[in-house]
Amino acid sequence: MKNKVLGSTLIIAGTAVGAGMLAMPLTSAQMGFGLTFVLLFLLWILLTYTALLYAEVHQHDKNDAGIASLTEKYFGKNGRLFVNFILLFFMYAVLTAYVTGSGDLLFGLLPESMTGNGDLARKISSLMFSIGFGLIVTLGISVADVTNRISFSLKVLVFIAILFLLFNKVSLPNLQASPTNNLLFFSAMPVFFMTFGFHICTPTINEYLEGDNKKVKLACFLGSTGIFIIYIVWQFATHGVLEQSTLIEILNKDPSLNGLIEAFKVTTGSNHLGEIIRVFSILALITSYIGVALGLSSAVKDLLMHFNLRHDRITIGLITFLPPIIVGFTYPKIFLSAFAFAGIIFAFIGVILPVLLTYKARIAHPEGTQTRGGTPALVIATLFAVVIMIAYLLSIFTDVLPTVTG
Repeated sequence: MKNKVLGSTLIIAGTAVGAGMLAMPLTSAQMGFGLTFVLLFLLWILLTYTALLYAEVHQHDKNDAGIASLTEKYFGKNGRLFVNFILLFFMYAVLTAYVTGSGDLLFGLLPESMTGNGDLARKISSLMFSIGFGLIVTLGISVADVTNRISFSLKVLVFIAILFLLFNKVSLPNLQASPTNNLLFFSAMPVFFMTFGFHICTPTINEYLEGDNKKVKLACFLGSTGIFIIYIVWQFATHGVLEQSTLIEILNKDPSLNGLIEAFKVTTGSNHLGEIIRVFSILALITSYIGVALGLSSAVKDLLMHFNLRHDRITIGLITFLPPIIVGFTYPKIFLSAFAFAGIIFAFIGVILPVLLTYKARIAHPEGTQTRGGTPALVIATLFAVVIMIAYLLSIFTDVLPTVTG
């Protein structure tokens, strides 16, 4: 419990290996395992690199500096306000997805006597989840760290059990299934991009590790690599077990986490396996919710301190958790939509912003430790982010790119 690098690594991994991971089979159903692997590999390289850029920028500032504070240092107050708006919009969108996702998953655990009014039961389930784990985050990072470690450890154990049950059901022809359309590679980018979205935690991790730059970089690298390995194994298992046409058919009827669980039940003929996956999904939501909520509460605190406003834990907690609860109750079926929309925002937060901050920091502090790759790597990363943003716009507003399942 005293190893802060391990705790930081698990917070990073736990933030990503959550609802985003659960959304992946919904999005990649039509892609096939091969194309999915290529996309995940490229995103792992890109987002590990940009996480290291954030760590590089942090070395020149106070340990508790948030992303918005770093932006103000290099781009002034207008830059800070813009980034604050983008950060809050992004994290509120993600937490809203988690709120709605938790309602779907917990609803499946309720006895039939409590599920007569389905919408109300889902909303009550979401409220219990949001308030319960919101209180844990509000109490502070130490409590959140312990809760995250316990949840993450349980999640790993359940994940191993799932893999043990699934791997003997993996079919080579299923893994060799071809994409229904190669352009799905671009359509899926925004959602897959979000599955590595742990960068909002870097200020919290930097403060937790007391500004030790080597430890921050190590935690970022280990966390992102762990994320990549887990995702590849997860995709291998799901694509190998779930026959492509059956999965697409079920998800077209119910493009939600319950639809994914139903696909496992139908394909394997095992209700027990479906419920085990539900438990894993709930644990994944918990760790992801904690990680994003920590990042959001840090951004809220940073903003309140900037304007010399009250920033006690209760105030920060209310501002952090009330908006996603309200929006989630108003629009209870926006799980995948919220993720795809957050993906386009994350292209700025996860790539463009750290590139700009690093460029400015290297000019201001040429003596600092620099991430490998130089200016060419910064340019390539930016171009990748532009491609992702264009792909999202084309898939949503035109017929140029196909729409992924769900």
